[in-house]
Amino acid sequence: MPARDGPIARQRAINARLHMQATDMVERLAAAESASRVLPVIMLPANTRDTEPLPRASRDQFLAGLRRTIERVYEVPVRDNAAVLSAQEMAARDDARDASDADIPELSAVLGASCATCRGECCTAGGTHAFLRDDSLVRVRAQFAEDGTPLTQTELVDRYAAYLPARHYRGSCVFHTTDACTLPRGMRSNLCNRYVCGGLTQLTRALDATGSPSVYVAAADSSHLRRIARVSASGAVAVSLKRIG
Repeated sequence: MPARDGPIARQRAINARLHMQATDMVERLAAAESASRVLPVIMLPANTRDTEPLPRASRDQFLAGLRRTIERVYEVPVRDNAAVLSAQEMAARDDARDASDADIPELSAVLGASCATCRGECCTAGGTHAFLRDDSLVRVRAQFAEDGTPLTQTELVDRYAAYLPARHYRGSCVFHTTDACTLPRGMRSNLCNRYVCGGLTQLTRALDATGSPSVYVAAADSSHLRRIARVSASGAVAVSLKRIG
């Protein structure tokens, strides 16, 4: 089968059609509102899963895996955060620090509002591990020790267990809910704190290129537009697809 006829090529064609559809909707909306210019349109995936009570089996599997990882992490002395860090360790530590609202740059607020429009499709890969590997838990353990609250293995497991929600998105990460991740940022995995999807990278470039304070974010599954929102640092304002369809 020629590459141009393969499943990847077909999905790219569908994605291009969905982007054109979203752009056409936004242009008609701008014309109806007599807007001075049409804002950029960025495509993101759409999480379309329903929520369910967090299954007991998923909870137990997560905690069992977490205990095994924590046992390995505690086989060595706690990481001294006063010691010199590698560039990778420094990035992981800085990315995972909790930030006050005053410390969050405007771009981060736009990215957060965009993720809310997607509803965390990337989080669905978190399953019953939440990407909490050894490197992440080495950092988390060190953070608690540095803050003056060193934790035993059982106490660290209990901290994570306390954040497990009553409901989550079906088949997704155990911490993935309609209110986003239930974990504080400092307890999330290094991957979760650093990951930026391709759509958000395009969004950042669009803001830089146009100087616009806001964009339209369209969330789509593999075949249909699901949501469109006007996103800015102040949040996301959903637009009815029926209104502009």
